[in-house]
Amino acid sequence: MKKSKGVSILGTGRLGGNYIDIVKNTPGAHLVSIAEPNQDIVQELKKENPDIEFVNDYREAIRNSEIEMVIGTLPHWLHMEAGIAAVREGKHVYMEKPLAVNYKQGKSMLEAAKRNNVKLMTAHTQRYFSVVRFIKELVNSNRLGSILMVHDIWHKPYHPYNRPNWMLDRSKGGGMGQMDGSHQIDRLLWILGNKISSVSAQIGQYTYPKETNPKISCDDTGMYFFRWENGVVATVTRMAWSKGATEYGADFFFTGGMAKFRIAYGEGPAQETAVYLAEKEAGTWEKQVVEINNPMLDEFRDFVKSLESDDEDTPVPQEHGLTVLKILEATEKSSELGQEIILK
Repeated sequence: MKKSKGVSILGTGRLGGNYIDIVKNTPGAHLVSIAEPNQDIVQELKKENPDIEFVNDYREAIRNSEIEMVIGTLPHWLHMEAGIAAVREGKHVYMEKPLAVNYKQGKSMLEAAKRNNVKLMTAHTQRYFSVVRFIKELVNSNRLGSILMVHDIWHKPYHPYNRPNWMLDRSKGGGMGQMDGSHQIDRLLWILGNKISSVSAQIGQYTYPKETNPKISCDDTGMYFFRWENGVVATVTRMAWSKGATEYGADFFFTGGMAKFRIAYGEGPAQETAVYLAEKEAGTWEKQVVEINNPMLDEFRDFVKSLESDDEDTPVPQEHGLTVLKILEATEKSSELGQEIILK
């Protein structure tokens, strides 16, 4: 019987608390500790989890020999520091997206993991949504013919002043490109493949302009245009609004029909998580039967299984997190220069 792997959660933030139940419900893993410097945040968690050790500093957690893997839910600007410290201690790392603030940092992290013979996976969880997986299988099946183009959408309420300060500073990994754009890029790469040949983009701080919001130094809005080597194209629109409506999902256009998925999110009238197909001449959408899952649980379980099996790579390939950063940086460069960026 294989030994259960000890886990430490680094940070509680927006997702760290959720990972307590996820680890507890994952065969082959057991939660040893949580590292969180803000003690006010963890008071209730301590009461609910008396069997778990709570420490102030992630460095203390990763020095514990009982820990074999860590889950990183830290602010983006700490991903590189904590990730490299963990792999140097021989810990496998499951890092919430994005891998790092930029490509250079991400590359350093993966190189350090390789040198220390451990795995470092970016948790791009949205590919585990059942509705996204339905579309991936649909594209692969050719049921609607060949895929031609995609429009990926994420329009959401912003509420910047309810966010931690680092989320409003691009140099620390803030901004909606890192927060949302990285999800959208990941979904497209997973469904359509990594071979993007060029990127065009316009990105800006439009909803809360810098002139009247000097404490905000990051993007809130962007549109991307991607070309794949095989001729498929995709647009991405993302907007964090102060006044507007939430729309979250993607539309897919094939030679023999159309498909779309939507995901319930945030405020306002409930948007149902569902998939729809239009494959008949009647010109109407038909809702598909898709079982709703727990994507965070499914992804973490896959990660643990891959470690138990000593797989060569992780379920989300380790290099993938780096590829997402490369394309995200290309969107920023395109917007800055006002021109298309050719990827090599």
